[in-house]
Amino acid sequence: MIFFDIDGTLIDHASASAAASLTFFDRFAGMIPFSREQFPTAWEEILNKHFNRFCRGEVSLWEQRRARMREVFAAPEISDPEADARYYIFIGDYEALTRPFDDAEPCLQSLAGERLGIISNGAREQQIGKLQRAGLLHYFSVMVYSEDVGRGKPSPSIFLEACRRAGDASECCVHIGDDLEADVVPSRALGMRGIHLSRANNSTVGPPVISSLRHLPAVIH
Repeated sequence: MIFFDIDGTLIDHASASAAASLTFFDRFAGMIPFSREQFPTAWEEILNKHFNRFCRGEVSLWEQRRARMREVFAAPEISDPEADARYYIFIGDYEALTRPFDDAEPCLQSLAGERLGIISNGAREQQIGKLQRAGLLHYFSVMVYSEDVGRGKPSPSIFLEACRRAGDASECCVHIGDDLEADVVPSRALGMRGIHLSRANNSTVGPPVISSLRHLPAVIH
């Protein structure tokens, strides 16, 4: 089976997150201890810091979301309900802005007849929503998310669970992703064919490496 990562691979997370973070900043003007110019970068750093804790199994999905809100506002006293309410404000704007990369659907169409799957660290409901809005959900028959196994990439458990659900040995599976440490290194360590999607064309690993999903069918076949 051919597995895909979602954010940064099929869906342009970075652009949506940066734009939504500015809308969020403006909504809470004067309450966030960063400049507007600094905030998109600070937001992403805080997001990654706490989301990685979730992927390591240290906190729950909602605990990391609340921790993000408290750090963003430098306000550890924010209650759980208030942190949740602020998270929902951001996620509403973010979800409205997510778009597929231009090369995503042409790639999936060209793989007609292949068995395709998803391995994603994102929350199941949110990630399925992204794929659905992008018109890509119907391409995938197996989908495994970090909450399904309690750990996210680069943990071997999420890759092995995906292979198990596919009914294939890891050596028979392919995984395509944009993150070297979360996607490529761990999938290759398990014997999967880990393909690095380096859109900036600056990969530091050996082949297979592609700069666009349009090149994937040729690499696989």
